[in-house]
Amino acid sequence: MRLNKLQIEHLAFSIVKGLLSENLILTEDREKMVAEVQEIIVKELGKEDQLDEQVKDILKEKLDEIRNTNVDYYEMFKMVKSKLAEKENIVL
Repeated sequence: MRLNKLQIEHLAFSIVKGLLSENLILTEDREKMVAEVQEIIVKELGKEDQLDEQVKDILKEKLDEIRNTNVDYYEMFKMVKSKLAEKENIVL
């Protein structure tokens, strides 16, 4: 899932707002907490981007084999990505 800057800001704000309203966290600086959550979201999305690049590299090496077996590239991409994510403990 790709999110733009505004969506990330909104998501971070909503997360912090929900956690505060449920008294699951305490903070003296709500804006700082929102900024920290934004950083975490961006970092995690970056991990997924790196994972996508790894999958593309793997499939690039196997492209002829994929074409010869009539396997759908997108399905193979999802399968390889899922396996790599599991191996590297990345939650998709």
